[in-house]
Amino acid sequence: MNTPSVAIIVRTKDRPVFLARALSNIAEQTFTDYTIALINDGGETEAVDALLAEQPAEFRSKIQALHRPESTGMEAATNAGIHATNSTFIAVHDDDDLWEPTFLETTVRTLVETGAAMSVVRTDEYFERITDDGFEFIDSVPFWGYLEWMSIQDFFRINRAVPISILYRRELHESLGYYNESLPVVGDWEFNIRVASAHEVVFINENLAHWSKRVEATGANANSVYAGQNLHAAYDSKVRAEAIREDLAAGGRPGPYLYQAHLANEVQDAVHRVLEVAERNQYLLGELEQRITELERQNAHLNQQISRRNPRKIARRLTGGFSRRDTGT
Repeated sequence: MNTPSVAIIVRTKDRPVFLARALSNIAEQTFTDYTIALINDGGETEAVDALLAEQPAEFRSKIQALHRPESTGMEAATNAGIHATNSTFIAVHDDDDLWEPTFLETTVRTLVETGAAMSVVRTDEYFERITDDGFEFIDSVPFWGYLEWMSIQDFFRINRAVPISILYRRELHESLGYYNESLPVVGDWEFNIRVASAHEVVFINENLAHWSKRVEATGANANSVYAGQNLHAAYDSKVRAEAIREDLAAGGRPGPYLYQAHLANEVQDAVHRVLEVAERNQYLLGELEQRITELERQNAHLNQQISRRNPRKIARRLTGGFSRRDTGT
């Protein structure tokens, strides 16, 4: 039996509606040389098994379900799926995200033709809400739409590539290790940094992936990026701190980091000054609006006087009470 070209890792937990859509989405791929590792990460098994039983036999034969008795984190689930499969390439398709039908066809061809280690497709943020009938599309916006390539500098700044947008070579794990299971979030970003630090990452300028977001959702239906914003910030900082400590332990000097921190402080001070000016301008604008309102009130009052046909009284008010006789004219 030939080794499938792609192993698709699907992570899910107690979201059968999402999982059903994800499996249907994978089944629409024009490239079919794949196997699926379905990681039920501590969720109920009955709903997953029932859903799998409903799949067409040929598609069902591609799926290997791994029921984990308890959840030990997203990265542990991903690693479990990788270890349970064998393939040339690996993709992570979370249960709430979506591919265009040609995602695998395009990314596999790109990696084969270029010899690159990882490919990233252009992706959009796909905003939706859950309804009684399933899902309702709201809007979509480009995810880092101005990017034309994926550089190591981009990955160092912030995660530019979410799992649904990536296909990479399995052999990377032999040299770089697996996903860091100590990270409850940002583990994909940390792995991407390791890849970009050692290999070329090819950017495919076709919108072939949709990163699903439900801003108002809570509980199991929410996205981790919204439900755990503080957690993301904390572990982002943790990854950076560990990288600095590793460099210092290997003989690095604190000088460059202190200088970078100094530059960051200067930027932050400049931002604060701009905000102070903006706040002052906002205050002056408010004062101006009040004066305009008062002038409009006075003008309205004068118009009322004119409409009552008291032009002499109004003229005396405007001239300070002087008449032609008082001025000697």
